[in-house]
Amino acid sequence: MRDPETVETELMEISAIADDIVKFERIVAWCASHPDEVPFALHQLMNQRERRSSKTSSNQPR
Repeated sequence: MRDPETVETELMEISAIADDIVKFERIVAWCASHPDEVPFALHQLMNQRERRSSKTSSNQPR
């Protein structure tokens, strides 16, 4: 596997794409080009989603 920072940078660049179709195409191409890094990418995505959820829930009034 390549350097995790490189992988993360590529994923961030893809996530910044506004057009959903282009973003989807880039994700598919990235997964096809780096199949051994897909589990790492999914793990990163899940961690980001968990961090966002915890920030949102901690900012909500109780």
